[in-house]
Amino acid sequence: MSLLDQALAPLKAHPTLKPGDRIAVAMSGGVDSSVAAALLHRAGYEVVGVSLQLFDKTGQGSAEGRCCTLDDFQDARRVAFELGFPHYVVDHEAAFRETVIEPFIAGYLAGETPSPCIRCNQHLKFGALLDRSEAMGAAFVATGHYARIAFVEGRWRLLKAADPAKDQSYYLFHQTQATMARTLFPLGHLRKPEVRELGRELGLHLSDKSESQEICFVGAQRYDAFIEHEGRAPEDAAGEIRHLDGRVLGRHEGAWRYTIGQRKGLGIAHPTPLYVSRLDHASRTVWVAEDEALGGLTLKAGELSWCDEAPAQPLPCRARIRAHGQDAPCVVTPTASGLVEVQFDAAQRAISPGQAVVFYDEDEVLGGGWITR
Repeated sequence: MSLLDQALAPLKAHPTLKPGDRIAVAMSGGVDSSVAAALLHRAGYEVVGVSLQLFDKTGQGSAEGRCCTLDDFQDARRVAFELGFPHYVVDHEAAFRETVIEPFIAGYLAGETPSPCIRCNQHLKFGALLDRSEAMGAAFVATGHYARIAFVEGRWRLLKAADPAKDQSYYLFHQTQATMARTLFPLGHLRKPEVRELGRELGLHLSDKSESQEICFVGAQRYDAFIEHEGRAPEDAAGEIRHLDGRVLGRHEGAWRYTIGQRKGLGIAHPTPLYVSRLDHASRTVWVAEDEALGGLTLKAGELSWCDEAPAQPLPCRARIRAHGQDAPCVVTPTASGLVEVQFDAAQRAISPGQAVVFYDEDEVLGGGWITR
């Protein structure tokens, strides 16, 4: 079986996708979304390319390593033009600021470590774009994410990608039965080198284009520099850096400039490596400790989303507390407050409020939420 036939097979096996269906494809201008669009077009579906204008990058420095720049939109438009399907740029800057940038800033100022890419997926790429696709008469939305959706025993299931190194299921825990029924991930069963090879086979000019690595609205600068540029840095935020044993080791210019687990840039001298273990904004204290003190067995999470029904009883499963972390055995227990308590079998390093915790059963995503404590 050729690579193209291999790539087309899951589309042909989809339980509700029909030949000629109109599909709105989110096109960032990168390799993955372009290959996804080209693959769907080659398969005979009516593709409409949609690029979301989310943030004005004028004056934000180099675009290298970033997504959704004007050059990226030109790449997306060129792919659409050469393959012969329409392409639109949709302005969602106001919604992006409200649902992604403002929570990002507020999170850091509150001592959290935000995950803006998940917010963007939830509210825009699988929120606003699904609404927009209905107005376009599109039955489905497709993206270049590395994850899989399967229909098993009458229910939609969100699964990890075939390529563990590229799996993005962590960023997609907000998927529901309703959204999965209308969502396609054409690349989820492929590995990255195969996607690039497929791009060359499909005649795309950007098959060897480098990947974006930075948060799109922050770029290569530090997040605190972005917050300062936005005019949101708090005044008179200086305080002490203390060891967990109580010793004062130095001073800082704002606890919001630090994140749990941070080692570099502490500005203190110590005979052993120290890491940020806790941020106390009330007392303006940054607490530090040796690495072994960063382990935690429990967390609480809110703003929960479940791919199927929410558990009513304690749920043994596995959980991941950061995008590039490992799934760890745990028990998830619902509480009367609407939160869940997660008890791990073994200590997890640097559990950070503001990050997502995602629950798995082997390769299947069960759901997730946002760590509050």
